[in-house]
Amino acid sequence: MDRILAELADQQKIQDMIASHAPFMDILAEVTKMVARKMPDATVTFMLYDPADDTLSLVAGEGLSETYRTAMQRVKIGPEVATCGKAAFTRKAVITRDITAAPNWTAYRDSALKENLMSCWSVPVMVAGSELLGTFATYHPTPGQPSEDQLVLIMRAAGLVAFALTRQQDQRALRIQSQRYQSLFTYHPDAVFELDLNGCFVAANHGSENIAGFAEKNILGLHFQQFIKAEHHNVAQQAFEEARKGTPQNYEVVAYSINGEEYLVAVTNLPIIVDNEVVGVYGIAKDITRQRESELKLHVQRTHDLLTGLANRAGFEARLAEDLPLAKGRVAVLLINLDGFSSINDGLGHTVGDHLLQAVANRLVDGLEPGDFLARFAGDEYGVLLTDRARVENALPLVERLLSLLARPFVIDEHVLHVSASIGVAMGQVSSRDASALIQNAHMAVREAKAQGRNTWEWYAGDVDSTVREHIELRRELLEAVEHDQLVLYYQPLVDAHTGKMKALEALVRWQHPERGMVPPGDFIPLAERTGQIIDLDRWVLWRACQDLQSINADREVPLTVAVNISPVHFRRNGFFDEVKQALEESGLNPEHLELEVTEGLMMAGSEKAIELLQNVRNLGVKVAIDDFGTGFSSLSYLRQLPINKVKIDRSFIQDIASGRENAAIVEGIITMAHHLGLEVVAEGIETPEQRNDLAQRRCDILQGFYFSRPVPLAELLELPQQLPAVEGSCT
Repeated sequence: MDRILAELADQQKIQDMIASHAPFMDILAEVTKMVARKMPDATVTFMLYDPADDTLSLVAGEGLSETYRTAMQRVKIGPEVATCGKAAFTRKAVITRDITAAPNWTAYRDSALKENLMSCWSVPVMVAGSELLGTFATYHPTPGQPSEDQLVLIMRAAGLVAFALTRQQDQRALRIQSQRYQSLFTYHPDAVFELDLNGCFVAANHGSENIAGFAEKNILGLHFQQFIKAEHHNVAQQAFEEARKGTPQNYEVVAYSINGEEYLVAVTNLPIIVDNEVVGVYGIAKDITRQRESELKLHVQRTHDLLTGLANRAGFEARLAEDLPLAKGRVAVLLINLDGFSSINDGLGHTVGDHLLQAVANRLVDGLEPGDFLARFAGDEYGVLLTDRARVENALPLVERLLSLLARPFVIDEHVLHVSASIGVAMGQVSSRDASALIQNAHMAVREAKAQGRNTWEWYAGDVDSTVREHIELRRELLEAVEHDQLVLYYQPLVDAHTGKMKALEALVRWQHPERGMVPPGDFIPLAERTGQIIDLDRWVLWRACQDLQSINADREVPLTVAVNISPVHFRRNGFFDEVKQALEESGLNPEHLELEVTEGLMMAGSEKAIELLQNVRNLGVKVAIDDFGTGFSSLSYLRQLPINKVKIDRSFIQDIASGRENAAIVEGIITMAHHLGLEVVAEGIETPEQRNDLAQRRCDILQGFYFSRPVPLAELLELPQQLPAVEGSCT
């Protein structure tokens, strides 16, 4: 009886230690003592299992030498690995009666005999019937096997070790989970709070004070609605009720800060569930005031013209699409295009031009009624939308009045300016679904008005020929091409005239239409110039070319330069310089590897402002070339003042250079003059070896043309050899 009571006392002590979360090694020591009291000659051990590499390591074994302990680290388990390794592998008790004769002890026999270990009885330590934690074993100084009572004792000890180890792991997992929650609650940048089932604050983190200014102590016990604007109470309360039923909720409300200021918050409510019962509601609130303001500002920028403050074309189209199904009858679109604006803008400068556009907008606002919708399209084009039945029926008298208003002189920066307008009128039915088609109809009417001599209006009649219809369709599709990534860049190499080595690339835009196939540049570039779409086109080409070249140069010893053609329309636009800087910054391209090509006509007719702008571009490190040189009205004295690096001889002078004396003399003169001014010379349109050799002999610097390569996509460009056909007999 005394023996049984002693055993029960041992087990009770160990269970009390486990319940009080005593350290595992202390519990293991007590289990070892319990077994040792019954087997005084035994050495009691515990080996811990590591599932990461399927090994056992000795962690407890009083009386064993450090040498043996070291040998028993990271022992791979298996059916023939001593006693503990086999017990761990089979998940069954293993009894080795005589270590000296056991074949599975071959690798560890000498180590065991040095410790005077002659027999080993091992039991796997497991939980949930299958998860292995380790092995519990006793070693004995004489061969033998356990009695039934001894084996029960060892298995009971293994069970206590498993229980202790499992509780320790559970406690650690619970502690980690609690710490994770506490970290999330404490350090979350947004407001995190807990509400009871009545909606009153139970806890709030520091983020709540950062956002609203209320410290936790000042809001505990208060209802959340006290901090929300009255008109949003229903939304917040309904969301709270749903979360209290177990369904997470997301919503936005206006809340008050400690200073009484309003701010917009995005709130998430999550049910707190314990034992399948909702006991409270968590809340996470994020201040999105600035985010919404930025989104609104971005929306305004996308839909409004920054110069006049009016809606832009995108805003006009959105309003038209919205109003068409709501109008009680027909709608009218008036497209107003100024006559003679370009000469004022070019002659007096963009500042005067911008002020004139603003004055025109103000005068149009004065001539319209509050229900009319006015927008400024690209350049000098404005749109008016009429949806009121009476206004639509009286559209023509309104058009006449607008023509008269715009015909009156404008006083801009001490200049008295006269402009007129061509106005196109198009009507749309309530059933119309294509708002952009209605705008195109108005564009058609504007063209007719221009053809009639300007300062007049035309009504879209609908009887247009197929060529005009195709032009209208192409213009609309070009808008989509820019937006839907239908544009691709082709690259044509520029080579050293003497060595044939590739030195630079010219970026040339192509339009891969989903139905028409590859649309020739001659079909859409002039159209884009006339409609102002060339600005978006140029901007995309500039950005794409910089991105591509940065990628190309990454694998080259000697970097290439990329030349990008710049339209006069784009060049004169406010913000052009910033767009160049942005393209360079976003791509990371060295400015010295970008070259902008501008037309000779732009420079010859350019003002001091244009020269200043080019000088600013040069100051960035970007190169500037005059394209199609020789086709304009060049002044050598004026050319000397221009901030340029290069001139490109137009292909028209190259075609018969070998046989045409006049063209040969012009080319010779351009090369000589350019070299005296320190400029490089590029000849375009090289198609034959005769042209190549002739220009090389005339000391032209760089050549470009089909003889070396046609414009090719980027993938094909990367396959081209670095050295294209060189001049016969030259040293390469």
